Amino acid sequence: MLDEKNVIPLYYQLKEILKEKIKDGSWQEGLKVPSERELMEFYSVSRATVRKALSEMMMEGLIYSKQGVGTFVSKTKITQNLIGELSFNLQAILQGLTPSSKVVYAALESPLPNRIMDIFNLNQNEKIHKIIRVRSINDTPLILETLYIPYKFAPEILNQDLKNIAVFNYLESECKLTFTHSTLEIEPIAINEFESNFLEIEVGKPSLSLERVIYFHEQVIAIQRRIMRGDRGKFSLTLGEKPKKHEDYLVGIEFNE
Repeated sequence: MLDEKNVIPLYYQLKEILKEKIKDGSWQEGLKVPSERELMEFYSVSRATVRKALSEMMMEGLIYSKQGVGTFVSKTKITQNLIGELSFNLQAILQGLTPSSKVVYAALESPLPNRIMDIFNLNQNEKIHKIIRVRSINDTPLILETLYIPYKFAPEILNQDLKNIAVFNYLESECKLTFTHSTLEIEPIAINEFESNFLEIEVGKPSLSLERVIYFHEQVIAIQRRIMRGDRGKFSLTLGEKPKKHEDYLVGIEFNE
C-alpha cells in the first residue's frame, strides 16, 4: 500500500502500483480502469492524487479515456529491434501485425545540409536520394521516417515501389551494399506542425527522434531518421554479459498498435 511518510509523492507511488498491474497482466488491454472514487477508497488517497497518477499514465500511453464511458488500458505494446533487423515491415509481420507505408516525398537532392554531406563525406556536387515515408501498424501512423542514400550507391531506387519495398533489403540484394554496423542517437523532441500532419498527433506533443547512421566498414552508406510518437512507445536495452563490441548491444523499441 501507499506510504505517506515516504519521500516519494503519493501520486507517484500510486502510479507505479497501477503500472505494475499492467505489466504483470492483472490489468489486460481493453480493461476498464476502476473509477477515481474506487481508487480513492481502495488506496485511501485524495482525488487529486488519483487524477495526477492517471494523468501521467495517460501521457505515457498506458491508458486512454473515452468521454462519458471511462478509462481503459491501452493495447499491448509490440517490440521493434533498432540495431538488428532493419526492416520495419518484417518485424511487424513476425509479430502478427499489418505494416504499411505512405510515401510523402522522394527526390534526388543536392546539396543537402552540410551536416548530412559531412557524415557521408561527399562534396557539394554529389547528389543524395531523400525519401520520407509514414510507417504505420494496423493503419495507425507511428513513425515518420526520412532516409538519405547517396545516388552513387543506389541510382535506381526512386524507380522502385517505395510504398511497399523493404529499402534495406533492396540495398543489400540489388545494390550489393553490406551493412557492417550502425550508430544510433536518440533524443526527445516536440512534434512540429509538419510531423503532426502525418502522425495524427497535436503539435508540441512529446516524441522521440532516432537517427541511425549505417556503415559498410568505414563508409557511411545510409542515414535513417525516425520521428516516433512519444505516446506510443518506450525503449528497452539488453546488454550481453560482457559486451566486447558495439554489435553486442541490443537496443529495442516498443510501441502501441
